[in-house]
This record gives sequence, structure tokens and C-alpha cells, in this order.
Amino acid sequence: MNKGTLTLAGLLMCSLFFSQISGPQVLPHKPNHSSTAKLIDSDGDGITDNDDRDDDNDGIPDALECPGQFFWTGPLTYSAVDNKVATGTINGINFTYTSSQPLEATGGMYNHGAFPASYGVPNNNPTIKNTQVTINTLTFASPMTDPVLVFSSIGSPVISVPITFSNPIEVIWASSGTSLVVNSPTKITGTEGFVILRIPGVFTSISFNYTIAENYANFTFGATVPLPCDYDGDGIPNSLDLDSDNDGCLDALEGDENVLTSQLVAAGGTVTVGPGSIAPNNNICASSTCVDSQGIPLLVNSGGAADVGSDQGQGLGSSQNINACNSCYKPGTVSGTTLDTKVGITSLGRAGTPGDNWPMVRKGGWMALESKTKGFVLNRVPFNASGNPVGIAPADFIEGMTVYDTTNNCLKIYTTKDNGATYGWYCISIQSCPDV
Repeated sequence: MNKGTLTLAGLLMCSLFFSQISGPQVLPHKPNHSSTAKLIDSDGDGITDNDDRDDDNDGIPDALECPGQFFWTGPLTYSAVDNKVATGTINGINFTYTSSQPLEATGGMYNHGAFPASYGVPNNNPTIKNTQVTINTLTFASPMTDPVLVFSSIGSPVISVPITFSNPIEVIWASSGTSLVVNSPTKITGTEGFVILRIPGVFTSISFNYTIAENYANFTFGATVPLPCDYDGDGIPNSLDLDSDNDGCLDALEGDENVLTSQLVAAGGTVTVGPGSIAPNNNICASSTCVDSQGIPLLVNSGGAADVGSDQGQGLGSSQNINACNSCYKPGTVSGTTLDTKVGITSLGRAGTPGDNWPMVRKGGWMALESKTKGFVLNRVPFNASGNPVGIAPADFIEGMTVYDTTNNCLKIYTTKDNGATYGWYCISIQSCPDV
């Protein structure tokens, strides 16, 4: 879905209501991160950023990496020169409302109590009143995300008023019965109807036309204002940063699903880890063949090889929490001052000072494993389609339990990625140590 100009047709007499609520409001949100102003494909997957829900292909949707805050419009000021123009702000961002006919005002939102209080629909005075067929345009000084439009009293018991949209809409709430009918993704019809709807996308301008006359209807709107989202301060927003917290571990791996190092690819487009990160410029898709129609990598979508939860994309995980994900192993340092290795498992029948001072004689390690003819073998267990080991009852799963998964050919541990809220079996994959 491309972001562009919105056209609403079909109200006879409508008034626009602008008000200010102290503090932000929360509305149910179905994110769609995009922009009318740019036609850039940052991650090289063939979907421009204005339509791409994951601009850096780390599998984490942009709306999670760069969340915004919803606000209703601020107070409206009429132009002293041209009463077809009014101005206001949404959380400090200026907007201009222009009508093809002179503006009028009323004292409030008609039947405001029809809207559920939980949505916080404002009801301040004045409300702009439109008594004529008009062409209306809202222009924002900065891009606004997912504008929300609220209509009160569309049509009447004897007049059905259609409103058509040039872009698909999402109905958040509508009056019951047949007073508000959704005819198609781009059309609704009101017969004394009330509705709260959203236009997914990022816009600098939306327009709507009222083409049928009736007694009157009210209208108000709000939008999600983008908030700063450069967690590590490297000048790259999280939605384009392959290492959002600069901890040296890629966001694709730190997300809350099962992405493995072996599933990473060299990032396409212009996305990078940013200055200061030691991680490579990798993500999980660099072409149009491995993303869905909204730009989310298939790997972390329902049915994907790394998917958890059968949903689209992956959660933040620890991508914005600095951790030691870049830990790795190399031979212990034996020059200079050395430290004893104090824990060991041996098949050679020796341990401690009387037994050749082993494992202390092996310097610089956490643990030593020793054998001449034996290998260290963990329990080898196949895993079923549900991601659990065959033959081990879920009641017997213990945090830290480790086995070798013979189905997926990896070492797995039973642990949590969300501080104990949920547990699961995860492959252990540690990248090799960098030499610099």
C-alpha cells in the first residue's frame, strides 16, 4: 500500500472539530511504517521504504524499533485574512487546514457520548462546521503516522451518505447495526453513523471531499507523532540500524525468534551497523525473493525457519539492551601472568595436586575437558514439529537443560529470552572471535 493523498467523498454538511487533550492518547495500533516523501529502498529488497514495514530487514518491524505516540489535534486558529484557512498543532507540529468554502463553527461534537470513553475522542469548543460541498486538505509540517479520523452523525435516518477513500482504511470502532456500513476497503456509508478510522501510513498531507448535503456531521482527527529512536546515538534511527544498541551483536540475532548466524546474509542497500559497532553489516534478507509483500523477511514470518509464534516478524528481544552477545572462545593466554583452570572433566584418572596438578596446569580457561580416546557427547535427541525434544515430557523441562538436536543439527538449551515470561528450546550459536 502506497502512502499518498487521501480523498473522502460523501458528506453533505460536516464540521471539523479540533481540540487538545493533555498528554498522549492510546489507540489500538496496527503498524505500517512508510512515507510519502521518500522513494528509497534502504535494504535493497525491492520494496521502497514508504511501503516497507521493515526498512533494514532485521526481521523486527519498524513500528517496534521506532514507536511513536498518538495525539489529538491542538487548538485551531482561524486566518484573519482568509476564513477558508485555519492552523493548529499536533504535539507541537504545525498543520494547516484549508477548505474550498468559508469555515463556520459549532459548540461541540454532536452526540459525543456515542463514542466509547476509552478512545478519548475530544469534545471541546469550537467545532468547525461545514454546510457546503467542499474540498478539504490537511497539510502537516512534518510527516504524521497513521492519521485517525473521527466522524459523528454521518447521514441521517432518511439520508445515506457514502464516504469514499483513495487509500484503504482500517475501522477502529463503528456504531452498531446498519448505521455505519463498510462497503469496501475504500468506502463506508453512514445513516446517522459514527466511526473512528485509521489511514495506515506516513503522510505530509491528506485531503477529503464532502459531496452530498445533509443536516451536518462533525469531524476530528489525530495522528501518531514519530519520537526519537536512535538508541545508541550513532546518528542512524533504529529502523535503519543493524545494531541498534552498538553492543556488537546484530539486531537480527537479538530479536526474540530463532535466527541463527548461519542464516545471516550480507546486507543489501545502504543499511549498516553504524559507527562504533564491531558487528558485520549482516541481516536476514537482501533481495525481493525472501520478503513478503510488506517487506518483512519470510524467515521470521509464520512457517519460516526461524519463526516462533506463527506471526509476522520478530519482537525486539534484546536488540535495544546492551549485552555480551559477542563473547567467543580462543585458546587461553599463557604468556605473562596466567590463571589456573580450576574445573575439569577427565577420563585419564587424574585430578588435583597429586594427579599432575590437573586441571590447574591448563592455564587461562574456565573448564578443561580431557581424554585421549573419548569424545564429550551430550544426549542426542530428535525434536518434533512443535520444537520440543521427543521422549522428554514438558513437565521435566528444566531451565538450563542442554541436548543435541539431531533434527535441526544444533546444540539446544531450554531457557528464556524474555526474563522468564516464556521458555523454549533454542539453538546455541556463537560467532567466531574477531582478531581486531
